[in-house]
Amino acid sequence: MKVSTIRFRLTVWYAALVTATVLVLGIVVYVSAAWGVRKAADAELTSGLNGIETFLNHKLAIHEMNNLGEELREHSSLMPRGKMFRVRDGNGVLVYQPDAMAPVSDLQPYAAELHKGNQVSDGHVFRTISRMAQIGPYKFSLQAAVDQTDYRNLINRLALLLAACLPLAGILAALGGHWMSGRVLTPVDRITATASTIDAHNLQLRLSLQGNGDELDQLSQTINSMLDRIESAYDRVAQFTADASHELRSPVAVVRSTAELLLMDLADGNRIRRGLTNIVEESDSMARLIADLLTLARSGLEANAGQRELFDLGASVSALVPRAREQASLKHIDLVLHESGVSLPVQSNQMVAERVFMILVDNAIRYTPTGGSITVGTWREDNRCCLSVTDTGIGIAPEHQSRIFDRFYRVDSARTPGDGGSGLGLAIARNLLELHGGGISVESQRGKGSSFLVWFDTSDTQAPARGLNFSTV
Repeated sequence: MKVSTIRFRLTVWYAALVTATVLVLGIVVYVSAAWGVRKAADAELTSGLNGIETFLNHKLAIHEMNNLGEELREHSSLMPRGKMFRVRDGNGVLVYQPDAMAPVSDLQPYAAELHKGNQVSDGHVFRTISRMAQIGPYKFSLQAAVDQTDYRNLINRLALLLAACLPLAGILAALGGHWMSGRVLTPVDRITATASTIDAHNLQLRLSLQGNGDELDQLSQTINSMLDRIESAYDRVAQFTADASHELRSPVAVVRSTAELLLMDLADGNRIRRGLTNIVEESDSMARLIADLLTLARSGLEANAGQRELFDLGASVSALVPRAREQASLKHIDLVLHESGVSLPVQSNQMVAERVFMILVDNAIRYTPTGGSITVGTWREDNRCCLSVTDTGIGIAPEHQSRIFDRFYRVDSARTPGDGGSGLGLAIARNLLELHGGGISVESQRGKGSSFLVWFDTSDTQAPARGLNFSTV
């Protein structure tokens, strides 16, 4: 197994966690067992010392302090099995001690307070409690002990058992962790295998979902959504390539055929003049198409968003209307401007606003029949400054209205040559507006015309007066 794999790391972490848990539990069990045994012994020994003191007080009360050793021997028979005690008088003279307590070290005479401790002697472990007792005018040194060798051996065996279980628990945890991590990562392996087979030739493939809504399902859904976007972008790029190839093929063919005709008859000056004129016109058409393609490519980059500035939307549009009227007059189309008469300050890019306006006007002129009309309006609505371009042209079918702003999408699949447009203007307009805080929408009826609405957020600052900005359109 590779050290860098997630499965290996999960196995190591799981084994380490289980081993640490077993270790902590083992320590807790060992300490608790030792403490419990010691606590129980202390309670029994303390009870025994209290019993001896009560016995001595009773003997003092009936004035029978003679022959205490024999009396204490008889009293010791009442002690629990394994418990024993030693009694000395105030002078340190031994009053009573059973033979089994001989290995237990004696306490210091006249100990001032209760003393607890462990003693090891001849391979035996003793728990002892000692204290001084004042019985009337007499002082006694009392010491009780219990042999805890069996308990100590039991606790030591428990410690050995826990120590032996520790590596076993680690091995079992590693095996279990390896198995469980494999089960958990099996869907990831399936995702990896499926994703590795997806390329440009089968972008329609998607990852299967388990249906339980867990994190892996969420990951699969996210990857599927990403694949949807990639497939859509790939399809648009393919369509764009086809459109660009088609659009460029026609002017290139015209230029070539015209040049060939000119070479066939160099003596005809009029033909040469007409041919050169056609070449210039087709070259201009190709130049506009290439410029639109470059603009569309650059508009998708934030770095090309440009610097925003404060300007009056109404004043900018009014300054461009004469130029737009001149273009419309070539097709005998009336262009009317309706202004709100109020200031329309916006914080955006004036060149972008003018570029979008001219794109919409150019689009309206192209698809409005001779003798039609175009209405341009500017006004303020709530917190927005709005611009509209409405024509009486051919309109847009409902099934196309939701996609006319998409990149590389064209309503006219036949791409009728000679209409003067590249079919990229609306996509350019939308991308420029999105990068500069604006928006665009359309309302249209087939055969009755279209109305495009552009808006910017209103600025709280009054826009300075500015002249016409002759931006390139």
